Amino acid sequence: MLPKWHALFGFLFAYILYWFTSITLFQASLIFFASIFIDIDHYFWYVLKKKSFSLKKAYYFLRDKERLTRKLMLFHTIEFHLFVGLLGLVWSGFFYILAGMILHSIIDIFDLIYTKRLNIRIFCLIRS
Repeated sequence: MLPKWHALFGFLFAYILYWFTSITLFQASLIFFASIFIDIDHYFWYVLKKKSFSLKKAYYFLRDKERLTRKLMLFHTIEFHLFVGLLGLVWSGFFYILAGMILHSIIDIFDLIYTKRLNIRIFCLIRS
């Protein structure tokens, strides 16, 4: 899914939580930014594969769904989510980051199911 949609859904989710719960603006911001920046692993993958640091080229390369083959996106795995959850025991801000990551992952799953590409995502390091 394109970053603009993650930004929109992340903003709406964080905004609703901010106005209808007791979370702070900082906590809502953690949710929002985590819902977008979890995709940095796509950029890291591109840099390793193409040996280029161009964010613009990475965006256009990764946007082309035909090039999306089964590959590991570390920040999207269950293990990484669990790791961030455990970090939440040290600093509670990681729980808000985890909430944004989970929102992002749920949106990705719905998109992958809708586009019939669920098989391209590795969800678990153990089963990869």
